[in-house]
Amino acid sequence: MAFALWQEAQAGEARKDEAETRIWFVPAMEDGAARRPPLFLKEYRILPHRRWMASWVRSRSGREFRGLEAMRQAGLPVAPPCFFAELRRGFWLHSSLLATASLGEVTPLPQGLQNAPAGEGDELCHALGGLVRQLHDQGFGHFRLQAKNIMVRGEASSAAARLALIDAPYTCQWQAGALPERIRRLDLVDLCGAHAVFSEAQRSTLMAAYRFSGEILPGFDPGKRGRLPQKFRRIAYYLLAIWSGRRP
Repeated sequence: MAFALWQEAQAGEARKDEAETRIWFVPAMEDGAARRPPLFLKEYRILPHRRWMASWVRSRSGREFRGLEAMRQAGLPVAPPCFFAELRRGFWLHSSLLATASLGEVTPLPQGLQNAPAGEGDELCHALGGLVRQLHDQGFGHFRLQAKNIMVRGEASSAAARLALIDAPYTCQWQAGALPERIRRLDLVDLCGAHAVFSEAQRSTLMAAYRFSGEILPGFDPGKRGRLPQKFRRIAYYLLAIWSGRRP
């Protein structure tokens, strides 16, 4: 099934086509009593000079599938994962495929904030702060929590119901309530640090919502951390997390 869909998608136009990543939309299909929902297929290709290393570890699609599924089971709004597949030739991993159910009409958060009417952007930032607090309180560190990896649905009953998380190949999991503060800070800087798309007012709204369910990280301001030191912290904290068995 996976490779049949893969071939079907490749006959169409990719929504994204880069050296290492391609994304296709596959519309719903009905075949008698069976019905396939609309899907997004994401292919991760391994460049030849990296295959010697990538073949020894979990595929990116496999990691992302497990991360999304763990968050879905914890009640977090994510793009629902359907399946993943790997293309290997002998020992070597050449590419992998992840299928997620379509979220419907969505917009990446940066564009959603830019196009939002007056007041709606603040509502989205407040909802996002609550969502990130929920993510962290459930024990998850995203490690790629950038605004472009948060989708805004076109229609929903509330701002909170409009948000969904995607792109989770680096997600790690601790016990609920036991996420280290350094991982909380790391995700928050990735999301709304000095380099991010949020204004100072939006950052303040987001952080106020994050702290609403209980004061945490007193005095911490994600806007004061720069991009380069953050990159080194992300690598170090992620390696420490996976070496201590924190992958879902």
